[in-house]
Amino acid sequence: MGEIKGFFGRLGSYISPAYVTMLVAAFILWYITKLGDTYTTDHTVTVVIDGTSFDVGCTIRGKGTNLIGYTMAFDETVFEIASSELSFDKEVTDDSGKTYRHITGHSMQQALASRMNDVDVVAVSKLPTIESLEP
Repeated sequence: MGEIKGFFGRLGSYISPAYVTMLVAAFILWYITKLGDTYTTDHTVTVVIDGTSFDVGCTIRGKGTNLIGYTMAFDETVFEIASSELSFDKEVTDDSGKTYRHITGHSMQQALASRMNDVDVVAVSKLPTIESLEP
């Protein structure tokens, strides 16, 4: 313990508090300036379609200040989307007679883009098939 106090005591005699304050202020200003740039990142959102929820990986692009709201948010990002807003490219019926539909990536991308106004949704990952509620 005495060695640590001695080290910081000697260090304090070489570095002035004003220098440390200016160094911290410069770092904060640099960080704020960099947040104004445009970045692209991967983000996972939870999508609820007709009561069925699943995770969708998407690539989003926007200003750093807007991306922080999505990527560093403590709450999970959840979007409810009606199946009538989506397009489906194939239907599969299993042995029990249930019909499953596969969502097209483009329609999911457009649905998410309409809900994420402050960023661009560049791409979405592979989407699962969902059970059709229509008879």
